[in-house]
Amino acid sequence: METLYHEFGPEGTNDLMIFFVDGDAASSMALLGGASGSQGNWIENTPYPIIGPNGAGAALRQTYGVTAYPTLFMHCPGNNAGTVINRQATWQQFFQSWRNSCMTPFTNGVNDATLLQNPGVKLCPGEYPKAILYNQGTSALTSATLKIKQGATVLQTVNWTGNLARWASADVDFNQVTVSGTQDYTVEVSNPNGQTDDHPEGDTEEYDFSMAPEAALATVHLELKTDNYCEETSWKLYNSANQVVAQAGPYTAATQDNTVFNYWWNLNPNECYRLEVLDAYGDGMCCSYGQGYYKLRSNGVLMTQGGQFGAVVKEPFKAGLSVGIGENSLESSLNIFPNPSTGQVTIEMNLESAANTRFSVMNVLGEQVMSMSRSLGAGAQQVNINLSELPNGSYFVHIVADGISATRKLTINQ
Repeated sequence: METLYHEFGPEGTNDLMIFFVDGDAASSMALLGGASGSQGNWIENTPYPIIGPNGAGAALRQTYGVTAYPTLFMHCPGNNAGTVINRQATWQQFFQSWRNSCMTPFTNGVNDATLLQNPGVKLCPGEYPKAILYNQGTSALTSATLKIKQGATVLQTVNWTGNLARWASADVDFNQVTVSGTQDYTVEVSNPNGQTDDHPEGDTEEYDFSMAPEAALATVHLELKTDNYCEETSWKLYNSANQVVAQAGPYTAATQDNTVFNYWWNLNPNECYRLEVLDAYGDGMCCSYGQGYYKLRSNGVLMTQGGQFGAVVKEPFKAGLSVGIGENSLESSLNIFPNPSTGQVTIEMNLESAANTRFSVMNVLGEQVMSMSRSLGAGAQQVNINLSELPNGSYFVHIVADGISATRKLTINQ
């Protein structure tokens, strides 16, 4: 709703209006703000007007016969009856259902380009600031002029060409602008199809860009905790070619709710990757229905974390340099036997230096089923572990020593 209000409300294209209605006759501004007796702050950072509390919203509730919350009503011009519309996982789906039911406000003219927000974008090395060009007009958008500015200074002008159908969008790169640290920009669009914009509302957008974090090593660790609805949660890891190189979920309802999963990836040094965590219901993993989260680490250092988002959160990062002899020594020397095993397993490896070494065993779902730590010296080492209580199946044994890691697949067959 916030995105729709920003893009198409009074400060955007001015096509629609959104109101927050508090239908509880016993409510108050204090309760809406999170005072004792409330389940949280309902109005913090809410950009649109609020009808109620203290009875005003209750009158609307009675008029429309609201029996459940939240209920979404849509009013079209010339119709004083509200139409109930279904909740959607993404603002794009919601916007499409809104247009399908109430097209009148969105007849914006033949040539009408606008810009969409893209808050908090993190850029990998070699990537540039970009704007999202959106065709609000009734004809295909084939050209437009975009300018990126800091203050009054124009940093680059792009004469974009392409072919965008109505309601379609495209990324426009500003490949002459280099980002360092976190910087704010203003982007303007004009001259759709070489014509004056029929509706210039929404032709200016503010963007902020920062550089993606860099992992300390080429080995990266994802720790993910599900919320009360784990079946809504999934994730994918993309490489620089936009190919999925790892993924998991959706998770199994009830049995994997509020569960911590650990994943380790040995990635290509210096390559940029993107983790996407998805929630099918569109309300993230935290905090109304469990304290779910995701955390990305490398060499024990936290790169990024989160849990409060909508349908998807995107976290780009750069893999670190190859960790060299230490990792190669552990990787090349690691031997786990017998494999398959009845449960009694011997681990042989070589450590470049004394280290507190962690041993973790995960099942194929990424669940950690065993972990332990040992203080080991430098040189050849041998550790025995008992996995006889685990059911038959495939597992992954992951070892981390002084930030260096290696993984082996193990089959239990008793």
